[in-house]
Amino acid sequence: MGGYIANFTVYTMAMLGLICFALFVYKKFLNGSSGSKSQFLGIEECISLAPRKNLYVVRAGRERFLIASDVDKTNLISKLDDNTKSQRVERQPEMEDLPIIVDFPQKEKPVIKEMLKKINQI
Repeated sequence: MGGYIANFTVYTMAMLGLICFALFVYKKFLNGSSGSKSQFLGIEECISLAPRKNLYVVRAGRERFLIASDVDKTNLISKLDDNTKSQRVERQPEMEDLPIIVDFPQKEKPVIKEMLKKINQI
C-alpha cells in the first residue's frame, strides 16, 4: 500500500511539473509572436511625473507627439517639430537657461530697510 501512495505522489508531481512547464512555454511563445517591434509606432522617451502619471514622446512614422498619460485618461498635448530632436542639450541646464515666469517690478526702496527705519524712530 505504501508503494502505491509513493508512485501516485511521484506521478502527480511529474504531471504538475509538466503542466507548469507547458504553461510557461505557451506564455513565452504567445508574447513573443504577437509583439513584434513596430517600425511605424514607437515610444522615444518617457518620464514619470507622479506615481501613475507619465509624459511620453511618441513617434508615428515621421511625426512625433507629446502625450500625457494618467490612470483614467490619455491626452495629446502637442505635435512636436522635426527639429526638436536635434536640439537636445548636451550640457547640464543652468539657472540662466530657465525661463522667467513672472517678472515682479522692483521697488525703489526695499521693504526691510523701511521697516528698520520705522523701528529705529520709535
